Amino acid sequence: MIKAVLFDLDDTLLRLSPQFLPTYMTGVGQAVAALSTKNPVTPEKVSEAMRTAVRAMVENLDPTRINREVFNECLAIQFDLPPSTVKAAFDQFHGGAYLDMQALIQPLPGASALLKRLLDSGYIVVVATNPYFPLRQIQLRMEWAGIDPGLPLALVTHSEESHFTKPNPHYYEEILARIGVEADEAIMVGDIFANDITPAVKVGMYTFWIDERGEQPDPGVRIQGRGTLSDFIALVEDGWLERLKQTVLPPLTEAHIPPRMIGDTGALIALVESASPAFWHKFPLPGEWSPLEVLCHLRDSEALVQRPRLERIVQEHNPFLEPPPPPPGPGERDLSGEDALRAAQTFWVERQRTLAFLGALPLEAWTKPARHSIFGPTNLLEMALFTTRHDRLHISQLCQTLGRCKES
Repeated sequence: MIKAVLFDLDDTLLRLSPQFLPTYMTGVGQAVAALSTKNPVTPEKVSEAMRTAVRAMVENLDPTRINREVFNECLAIQFDLPPSTVKAAFDQFHGGAYLDMQALIQPLPGASALLKRLLDSGYIVVVATNPYFPLRQIQLRMEWAGIDPGLPLALVTHSEESHFTKPNPHYYEEILARIGVEADEAIMVGDIFANDITPAVKVGMYTFWIDERGEQPDPGVRIQGRGTLSDFIALVEDGWLERLKQTVLPPLTEAHIPPRMIGDTGALIALVESASPAFWHKFPLPGEWSPLEVLCHLRDSEALVQRPRLERIVQEHNPFLEPPPPPPGPGERDLSGEDALRAAQTFWVERQRTLAFLGALPLEAWTKPARHSIFGPTNLLEMALFTTRHDRLHISQLCQTLGRCKES
């Protein structure tokens, strides 16, 4: 069944004036020029540099670097300015001239009511806007468009937390890992085919294309619906989401593995960076791992269980995959020298080794067979997908454990 509905924002849940982006670029250019007295720059040069910085965000696939960091560093290098000066210029603009841009945002009828209806029906709802902007600026656009700021959205993607951008499938994989659903349990609704639809299809999601211009979709990309936001609202009211699971999606392939493994890492690091250090050693319930124990288990499993199991399938003929030794129970290991961020970064180091191993394999290796002690006959592709499910099981566990720590 469909559990999560992801929405693009601009020209999906609100109407963005064609003047919004030029006005934004001009305002930011003036703000940077005003603060760069030592190294004067023109607003025109700022606009050109911003386009370069946006490309840098799109090209970044390092899950340890958030988009805003990539963006600010790219601008700082181009202007020979400290990143702190670039950040100060954006903060000044967002707290001043940006607030006068409300007239460039128009509501779309039914958008806020649609989100509320979905939430009331038990769906997870995400605003999956391309995370170029800080959270507060995205929230302001939503408020200007009449979207209720009190809606309990699961996630709003933004530059201060997201590690990837559209059209990378990694962006969608990070979202799915954070909200705890599989790709075939989610649908993406958006207006830009290349950004919203194609990469969502690549990760195995359902899609609805907001197409108000009657354009032709990419014939190689299969979508489940198209039309206006009003058309989507009518489908929701008619129970379309409940029937959608009857549509069979293409099977997952080896191409799904790298974005999923990298997206999972981005989700894990986002959790670590957003959590208070005070929570990591807490035991919220008797018999449960602490958040740090969950994190260290993921790190250790990658090096000691997940990658060695994949290597065995490649190196041996139809190996029997016995269960790994059980990990230490709650409170049974000494974590006095462990640090959450360092553990997450070490997980990424191990994950890179796994990706390098898989990336060097010939295509035919993905069908190499094995016998699993629980699942029975399997192959390399299925076990690589199992590794990503193991990621998400414990990322979800980590979310729940941290949540209980905050409540205790």
